[in-house]
Amino acid sequence: NPINNNLCSKCFKEVGQKSNADSSNGSPAAPAAPSQKPTEPELPLTQLAPAATASVPPSTPTPTPTISEPAVASPEPIIVDQQLELHQQQQRLEQLQQPVHPIAHVAPTPALLSPVLHSTAPEGRPVQTNKGRCFMCRAKIPLAKQAINKCRCEYVFCDSHKYTDKHDCEFDFAKMGKELLAKANPKLNDKPRGGRSFTRLD
Repeated sequence: NPINNNLCSKCFKEVGQKSNADSSNGSPAAPAAPSQKPTEPELPLTQLAPAATASVPPSTPTPTPTISEPAVASPEPIIVDQQLELHQQQQRLEQLQQPVHPIAHVAPTPALLSPVLHSTAPEGRPVQTNKGRCFMCRAKIPLAKQAINKCRCEYVFCDSHKYTDKHDCEFDFAKMGKELLAKANPKLNDKPRGGRSFTRLD
């Protein structure tokens, strides 16, 4: 067998045992290596310093990164805006704190009411409060006849007392008739509306 160096198994074991025994006995120790290297001749410090400096490369200065800080805006406009807002708030508070003056209600005086009272109800003349009753006999008057039976003297009467001779009416009908006739009849000396003037012939 080539694996066993062309030996049988028994012979291969014997050869292996012999080789192991030889290796255990050990070969003679190798001479010890010198522990120290031969020392170099000492050089003066003046000669060593240039060599050390020459061996070390010159250190290049590393550029420091410059950080650009954002420009800070001046606080003056912010302060001005705050002052304006405070001033406006103070004005609003002052307006709210001002007392509200109520509108004075002017009560009508008797002097103001006197012309109206005298025109509707002269002194010593009674006023009819209930228009649904006759001013003379206190008879009930229907609503439809309250406007019909109303006299020129501003009183409402029933059918029997609505005439002027039945309730002693104070209204002067004769004077009213004369005024109506005077307005309706033209005067003789006035100019006619046609535009041409004429004179009366006697």
